[in-house]
Amino acid sequence: MVKETKPFWFKRLPVLKSNPAVWASHIAQHWNMDVFRPQDPMDPEEVWVALSHFMPELLPEYEALLSVSPNRPGEAQLLAMYNLPPFFSGCSNSISHRLGHPTLIRNYDFGMDEFSGVFRYEPLPDGGWIMGSAEGGWGYLDGLNHHGLAVAITFGGDFTVGNGFSIPLIVRYLLATSATVPEAVERLYSIPHRLVQNLSLLDREGRFSVVYTSPEGMSVDHSLICCTNHQRQVQDSAHTEYRTVERFDHLFRMGGAVSPQDFLKDPLYHRKFSNHFGTLYTVEIDPVTETVHYHWPEGQQLLATPAAPEAEISILFSEN
Repeated sequence: MVKETKPFWFKRLPVLKSNPAVWASHIAQHWNMDVFRPQDPMDPEEVWVALSHFMPELLPEYEALLSVSPNRPGEAQLLAMYNLPPFFSGCSNSISHRLGHPTLIRNYDFGMDEFSGVFRYEPLPDGGWIMGSAEGGWGYLDGLNHHGLAVAITFGGDFTVGNGFSIPLIVRYLLATSATVPEAVERLYSIPHRLVQNLSLLDREGRFSVVYTSPEGMSVDHSLICCTNHQRQVQDSAHTEYRTVERFDHLFRMGGAVSPQDFLKDPLYHRKFSNHFGTLYTVEIDPVTETVHYHWPEGQQLLATPAAPEAEISILFSEN
């Protein structure tokens, strides 16, 4: 039975393009990137062409980071997050109307040892910023930008793998380039996706959508308030392994009348930490107040804002 304390950090980093060595040190401290290193690396030039074609706005940061990274096989492909070994998580997302304006609340369900525990604020070269849960070194699992665009992912329930980019880099791309839900959706259509993933989108104007992505294509539901770990069809194993239908039905019935405290309760909160399916954090992303508010059981919280200082919090996780 798991009973373990895990640290979480809120980190403030400088602009990546101008400070790649700081970022390389940050990545080396918190991620074992070799876990995702491709066994049969692509030619670096081929990787560069793919990134320049589909996400050219990320090239200056990518090239800066690559210039200070170790010269190891697959490094270019690793940083571009293109055709990497797959990873699958759980998660539940919902729009909430509890504050009088929409917020995005979600649980991140994953293996405790596989998650870095890093929440991050970073300024962008144009004066903007990104703030959210970091993954894959310079990618994000969920977050908010200065325009008020919020993004959060869930696994889509299908283990199909294709040629494409991993979702943490795609989330970074959306937060670095998009201001609204329609703009983010349009960008998603043009990107090849490695795995089957769902994205919840919300902007400061109150528009929201659930986007279903896969190696085969993409579809959008502009009226759906929530998503869990399936798309329009449910895989047979997902009913029992993830309780995805039960969680979705629960959130759908709530109709936006949800709070972070609701996400800390059954059926949304999971304690299967030894099976890589425990809830590692609950977060409420608020585009209006520009806050990213993390919650855990026993009332522990961490509030991230553009002006918040760095912070560390330790959480005790238990399966009972």
